[in-house]
Amino acid sequence: MEMNLHRKKLINNLANFVSENFIEGHRVNLIKIAEYEELPVYFDHYENTFDGMLVYMDPMFHIHINIDKGNIVNSKRGRFTLAHELGHYLIDEHRIALKYGMISSHQSKNGLLNKDLIELEADYFASCVLMPEALFKDTCARRKFSFTLIQELSNVFQVSIMAVILRFIEVGSREFMVVISKNNMIRWYAKSHDFQKVSFKFKVNSSLPIGSISSMFKSSSDLLTEIETMDTDVWFINKFYSDTIYEQCYYSEINGYLTTLLWFK
Repeated sequence: MEMNLHRKKLINNLANFVSENFIEGHRVNLIKIAEYEELPVYFDHYENTFDGMLVYMDPMFHIHINIDKGNIVNSKRGRFTLAHELGHYLIDEHRIALKYGMISSHQSKNGLLNKDLIELEADYFASCVLMPEALFKDTCARRKFSFTLIQELSNVFQVSIMAVILRFIEVGSREFMVVISKNNMIRWYAKSHDFQKVSFKFKVNSSLPIGSISSMFKSSSDLLTEIETMDTDVWFINKFYSDTIYEQCYYSEINGYLTTLLWFK
């Protein structure tokens, strides 16, 4: 399921408005947003259940954040989880539906796969509020693209690598594609809106293309590969205006996912 462009624009505008008065350097102070909204936030132990949850107990809303799953105050994971729950509260349709019992309190879990629309919207709000569009574009401007840039942005905005990649797909200045795989099997992929319209030599749940750097990657102490030049026909069927493409991979020891970036000069 995907959000339509109109809905994305509304949520992005809301996030930009919310973050405007709470930006400290490159980081949005989420705790101050919650305090401004008089919204209690509890970082506590909830074992291996959820990352975050917004609960309505008449007459107030409350946010619960699970530190047992790594959601420490001001950690990258914790910041995204809190931003996600703030999204549920600040998006009118979510808050009203929860308050009047149209939906029940639900446990939010971080991850890319198998999300319904309400979770996708809260994720998108989190991405937008943590990386406000104008500030993100200004920080990326005139920078050479690679995983090194993604890592730098991750540290500057204190968000995860994947959150940066997804935001870059939305508002960045680079035509590129990301492929997520595990144990040589492709789990998910996405591309920037300006990426060339070509046919892929892969699909979700298929093996990584033979000859790609990704297919030959072996997890080791080196979690980030060098930038390699590849023939486009390794990954794609159609011919491009260029016969070569750059490929670079990043391995996460936390979840075992291999993230592959593909881009042009």
